[in-house]
Amino acid sequence: MIRLVVAAAAILAAVPAFALGIDRDDFKTYLETRDALKDERVQKMPEAQRIPKIASVNFKMKGDQLQRILDKVEAEGGEKGVAQKSQEALQGALSATSFKDKLKEVKVDTGSPHVVTYIKWVADEANVEAEAALLALKAGAADKVTSTFFLWAVDAAGNDLWRAKIGADRTQRIKEDRIADWAKTRYVRLFEIDKDNRG
Repeated sequence: MIRLVVAAAAILAAVPAFALGIDRDDFKTYLETRDALKDERVQKMPEAQRIPKIASVNFKMKGDQLQRILDKVEAEGGEKGVAQKSQEALQGALSATSFKDKLKEVKVDTGSPHVVTYIKWVADEANVEAEAALLALKAGAADKVTSTFFLWAVDAAGNDLWRAKIGADRTQRIKEDRIADWAKTRYVRLFEIDKDNRG
């Protein structure tokens, strides 16, 4: 249990991320506290003062409020447990689509409080936008701790085709039954495109 230090927790049995008893804000607070506890100024404080001080300065809340959030996340397996559950929920949701055999990588990165999930797949070059929109929609519904999804399309040889980011909240604007009509017009504008090598 996190009281004064962030401890590595055992990974619990996998359940979908949306079934966790925490949300994105809880997990972000947990990770920000993890980082704050590493600060030299915090480490110089008496241990009993650390969580209350972080709560007051970083989050404008009382120490017991922050402790309850930390305890909630620890109950779900801590950083490693939540990341593992989220990744498995994502893989399960995406594998239930037509992308089952096209997925190359699904990775949840908790190195920063702004959690980024990377999704790499073998794409149909002519339909990258539609495929990205569907992947983003399914990923956003399956995972509730990611802040940004990074989608990376490659061809069968592994060459880059397209890379883009989309905020988790933006995935909620995608309607599956409109993807065919709006993927290359309305929905593509939800993404921040980093690379497009399709000529």
